[in-house]
Amino acid sequence: MFLKEKDTVFDLLAKLVSLLSKEEERKYAIEWTAAKENHIKKFIDRYKNFLAIIMNASATGYQIGKRGIFLINEEMKKILDSTENRKSDIFRLVIETEKRIDMYANWQNQGVIYCLQPLNTNVEETDIAVYPHFLPQWDTGKSERKRERKFNAVFQNYMVVRVKDISPFEVIMHYWNDEGVLQKVDNGWKLRIGMSPVMDYAELRTKEKEQSTDHAVSVEGLVNEDAVNERVLTIFERMFSEEYGMIIFPEALGSEKILNRIKEKMREWPENYTFVAAPTICSDGRNVLVVLGPGGVECLRQEKTAPAILLTKDGRQEREELCYTNQVHLLITRELGLMAFAICAELLDPDYYRLIVDTVLADTIICASFSPGVRAFHKTLLKGTSVGMLECYINTCSAQKISRSGKTPEPLAFVNVPCCEGGDGLREIARECGGVCAEEICYFDIVITYKDKDFIIESIHKRCA
Repeated sequence: MFLKEKDTVFDLLAKLVSLLSKEEERKYAIEWTAAKENHIKKFIDRYKNFLAIIMNASATGYQIGKRGIFLINEEMKKILDSTENRKSDIFRLVIETEKRIDMYANWQNQGVIYCLQPLNTNVEETDIAVYPHFLPQWDTGKSERKRERKFNAVFQNYMVVRVKDISPFEVIMHYWNDEGVLQKVDNGWKLRIGMSPVMDYAELRTKEKEQSTDHAVSVEGLVNEDAVNERVLTIFERMFSEEYGMIIFPEALGSEKILNRIKEKMREWPENYTFVAAPTICSDGRNVLVVLGPGGVECLRQEKTAPAILLTKDGRQEREELCYTNQVHLLITRELGLMAFAICAELLDPDYYRLIVDTVLADTIICASFSPGVRAFHKTLLKGTSVGMLECYINTCSAQKISRSGKTPEPLAFVNVPCCEGGDGLREIARECGGVCAEEICYFDIVITYKDKDFIIESIHKRCA
């Protein structure tokens, strides 16, 4: 496990991490937890030449020169040949190495939004992937993650992922090289979110399939697509004119046609710092969520990874027929940390949830839904409080058509923050229409204010009846 020519500090970081098992990572994290300052200073003095090479490499494009590689390999030989404190030293070297790698900057000339591969080139060799990580713009110091016995709990600018922990999924990272979604206020910031349930009369075009093992239903689009498109576009244009930081639509009410119309509108006003989670598109056995950034640029396309299981009015279980993928797309941002975009049943899938929350450390979750019930989502969203996440969930009134009761599931939306003035951070966003669908406009105006390390959530149901 020695460095080769042209290896970078990220390759070194991955090699060092791979020398410890998860059990050893935990063991030595506990061992170093209460280390005194003089103990750490002695360690740094012992490895000062090693660590100086890391600092110098950060100033030269993260490349380690031939001389540096030779010296690091010599030091590594000494560590690996020694039996005394070998693993403990490796653990501390990982911590001190990451501290000396400046915030990654090579993306500056790669565009505003683009796909980002692991920063290390030795993923297959080490089974470790290194990614940049920005902490979200709220205090995470008391979150559950900071109490974990893991490298990521103390890392400053990066995160490491053990590739085997990702299975059965594949993680694809995207990066937004800008900021402006949050509006600065005294001692904090404000985030304005527009979320719309759209309507109560959208009709899904479905096709039933009798399988050898179960009964399945595929969603092939919308019966009244033109009416839904017009409705979505009218609501979007209204929300976009109000310059929300995020606009979020529910599941299954989208089409490529309406997506293109939304893009066109956003291109007219590229100065609007708005992210849009467009209504998901169901076609060809797939369910796709497209996230757009400022100027209508596509940030990512997330295909649904977990089919829904519905209970019919006569008590039968029906499975959503889905050509699902195991790819999970995530967006790295400087303001909201790492963002995940879940499509309805995905959020309730324990494997998916563990991946985005425990393995890749998502800070913000946006969930678009078309669901006959919301209790399970309520319980899952609550789990994000101790982790310190920001979460937004939106359903649609049209879900009444698949509900056994024939009623719209309420509440239609949730917002969850790590802490909130006067109680817990999970806020139910209730409709105020009395079940009468508005003629043109229907959306929730939500303002999240973070000030003096506390959150305040305000919401208004805007509608044109």
